[in-house]
Amino acid sequence: MSFYNFATKVLLMFSKTFYKFEVIGKENIPNEGNIIIACNHKSNLDPIFIASAIQNREIAAIAKKELFKSKPLAFILNKLNVIPINRDKPDVSTIKSILRSIKDGYILGIFPEGTRVKEPGFGQAKGGLTVFAVKGKADVVPISIISNYKFFNRVTVYIDKPISFKEYYGKKLTTEENERLAQNVLEVIKENYYIHSK
Repeated sequence: MSFYNFATKVLLMFSKTFYKFEVIGKENIPNEGNIIIACNHKSNLDPIFIASAIQNREIAAIAKKELFKSKPLAFILNKLNVIPINRDKPDVSTIKSILRSIKDGYILGIFPEGTRVKEPGFGQAKGGLTVFAVKGKADVVPISIISNYKFFNRVTVYIDKPISFKEYYGKKLTTEENERLAQNVLEVIKENYYIHSK
């Protein structure tokens, strides 16, 4: 068993032990093909819940490069396929690494808002999601995490159907177009969040 598979099984055990953990829509994560998962982000626990929810494929998540300053943490993050990124100005090599991970069969994990949104509500989507979907020729799966993050309370991970960006393959989109398309995905995430919060 790989380190990644071992770690995700431990995380699933953690999620089920300390929360009322529920996953809806597992069947919407295909076993193969180019896929990006896009999820709301309100807590540092979100990556744990995502890794717990998706067990049929390995995820390569994007995370802020500051997390890699600690050598022990950097070692673990590298083992878990996490890709460091400069959120203000991603360099070409990082973008190539991200696209390579999609090509190599990993599911790319992105938080469209680019950072945690701690207050109620949602932020605005960044255009990076669209860039990677179009350049990586990947469908985007919107995922909503619904939780108050308190121990032994409910955590619902709602996985919606993949969204195709095929009509944009090979096109050069403006920053505004990238942001608008990414925001469309975030609107799906928001709608599912509020529906399943009731």
